[in-house]
Order: sequence, then C-alpha cells, then structure tokens
Amino acid sequence: MKVFGILIQVMLWLAVAFSPTLIGVFIGFFVHVNSSGSIGEFALPSFALLGFLAGGLWAERIRKHVGLSEFMGHLVKQPEIDSEKTS
Repeated sequence: MKVFGILIQVMLWLAVAFSPTLIGVFIGFFVHVNSSGSIGEFALPSFALLGFLAGGLWAERIRKHVGLSEFMGHLVKQPEIDSEKTS
C-alpha cells in the first residue's frame, strides 16, 4: 500500500511540474520556427529544460508548504456543486 501512495505522489508531482514544462516547450517551438541557425536547434530543448526546472522548483514548494494532494484538490474543487449539497 505504501508503494501505491508513493506512486500517486510522484504522479501529482509530475502533473504540477509538467505545466511549466509545456509552456517552455511552446515558447521553444515558436523560437525554433522563427529563428535560423544554431539558436533554432537548441531552442526547444533549452526552453523545455528551463520549464521543467521551474516546474520542479514549483512542485517542491507546493509539496513542502501546502501538500500536492491538497493543492490538486483545490484545483478541481467545484464550489457550485458543493454549495448545492449543503443547502
């Protein structure tokens, strides 16, 4: 059961870390398309790596201060539905 909990925490950590990574990939792709030469070749992996590093730092901050499952719970919470149940 402990392995399952660790797997869930890893997946939550990756979900938080991959959102800035995707932003970095999109920025790197647009730089790659709009530039030529060696800058264009390294733009996508460089921006993706920067995005993943920023996402990793952000995920660690969330994990230490708030908790990953509580953070993701706040993201998917639907107050409209919750208020109808309590009324």
